[in-house]
Amino acid sequence: MEPTVTKYLIFDHFAGKSTPMQKRLIEEWLHAADNRETYYQWLVEWEHQSPQYLPELDQKLDAYLHFMQENPARPVPETALSSDSTSPVSRSIWLKWLVAATLLLSCGLLGWANKDLLIYKTYQTSYNETRSLQLEDGTRVAMNSNSSLRVPRFGFGSKTREVLLKGEANFSVTHTIDHQRFVVKAENGLEVVVLGTEFTVYSRQRGSKVVLNKGKVQLRYQEGNARKEVMLKPGDLVTLDQQGRASLRKTASPQNYAAWAAHRFVFEGTSLSELTHLFEDNFGLKIKIEGEDLKQLTLYGSFQAQSAEELLQALTDAANLRYTQSNDTITITYHE
Repeated sequence: MEPTVTKYLIFDHFAGKSTPMQKRLIEEWLHAADNRETYYQWLVEWEHQSPQYLPELDQKLDAYLHFMQENPARPVPETALSSDSTSPVSRSIWLKWLVAATLLLSCGLLGWANKDLLIYKTYQTSYNETRSLQLEDGTRVAMNSNSSLRVPRFGFGSKTREVLLKGEANFSVTHTIDHQRFVVKAENGLEVVVLGTEFTVYSRQRGSKVVLNKGKVQLRYQEGNARKEVMLKPGDLVTLDQQGRASLRKTASPQNYAAWAAHRFVFEGTSLSELTHLFEDNFGLKIKIEGEDLKQLTLYGSFQAQSAEELLQALTDAANLRYTQSNDTITITYHE
């Protein structure tokens, strides 16, 4: 039977008890991303169960490094190894301390190199993919294409409810008994602070948008050197440009800004020039529009589409246009 990696084997490894063969087995096992996820979970569990390894870690590591500097490696005579001058007990203690220090150093380097993986659990979507999930506090999140959401692994829902968003997502936040705030942190210092409500956040390189469906939202953002705040009411739409300048207006149908969750795309006077951003964000495609007058053509209506090709076909048919595609670039022209 092939040897398998179990929690008990990993716990022994953390405690410095694994054999060279077991270490090689663990190294091979860690090649899989899912196994690395499990490895981090077991590491936290082991640390909680093994407090004897936790006190004064920095001091122990400093002492170990100082010892190595003061005692560089040099050949040791065999007679010294077999000498009775060093008792088995003292040799055992020294070896255990050395193994523990080496383990701490290894874990420290591993943790530093992968600190984001250790601190946050990241949910991601690729182009033309949407995803729905429920966080530990009961909050429901619908993620749009080409987006990522980082959620703290430890203490989320009890000590903190802060998440980090890149891309676009709709949040339906659960109100907690202790009225704990839920904070979405996005690009350019944008923060959305709520207690329990439903809203959509768009955060891309070209700017940000926040649309409030229900409840109340406090928006914090950076405009130049000034930190500003604005309170949103249902139906409010705030748009921030790359310089952090904010504009507020009302929208009659805030739910349309999250219609993508049902693969529905709603256009209310959207120009073809603005349409290029949608295809780049959601599908990773570049849109080239022939003619300045065509760029100003506006689109209205609701279109159901599962792919970029379906959406393009529906839009060009409705506006009497045509398109051609070369690799990842699409050119839109008037229909001849």
